Amino acid sequence: MGARLVMRVIGAALATALGVSVLAAPSQASVPAASSKPVGGSVDLVFSPTFVAQLFKAGVFMYGASSVQVSQGDSQALSASIPLQGTSTAKGTRRIDVDGETGGISWYNGPAEATAGMGVAVVRRTGDTGTVRASLIGPYSVETGEQFDTSVVAFTLSRVRTKTTTTGWSMTGRLVMTPQAADIMNELLTTDVFKPGVRIGSLSADVTLP
Repeated sequence: MGARLVMRVIGAALATALGVSVLAAPSQASVPAASSKPVGGSVDLVFSPTFVAQLFKAGVFMYGASSVQVSQGDSQALSASIPLQGTSTAKGTRRIDVDGETGGISWYNGPAEATAGMGVAVVRRTGDTGTVRASLIGPYSVETGEQFDTSVVAFTLSRVRTKTTTTGWSMTGRLVMTPQAADIMNELLTTDVFKPGVRIGSLSADVTLP
């Protein structure tokens, strides 16, 4: 299967099968009223300039799938912005459910012509630490008739903070990739650029309540 076709297959899988649920323990800030109505805002994964430089040197690039947008700022950091749209809802600072058709991140290793998809599933906070669970998706196998898809704790979070805003609430934390996720991503993308235990960026969520 050609690299472009594989990218389309992974993008379609992300667009139709992945959503985001963000779970957080109450913060020290006051907690907004729970809402079952659709919310706005976004959940952003911001990858540091150092990590981005390592990706590019290894020939690995990332793209947004469906409604997810990947952009590079002046600092050379890459930001994957997952919008809260459609049926996305929130309950105080404890939980965000993102519309399942929002999409995710498509990764591509040019030299190896290898691809992978990542869709954030659950973010949990306990005090000032937490975890990010994600679905990791590989290419479709003609031999088995199946597509690789597994759910793992992809990142650990540190220095997690939440606070109320004039329109809702926000959450931030530092991202470190877990050994399991690093092993899977390295295997899917035929690389060794993903290192466990090293900070690669941050998470930032902004929720606009109805």
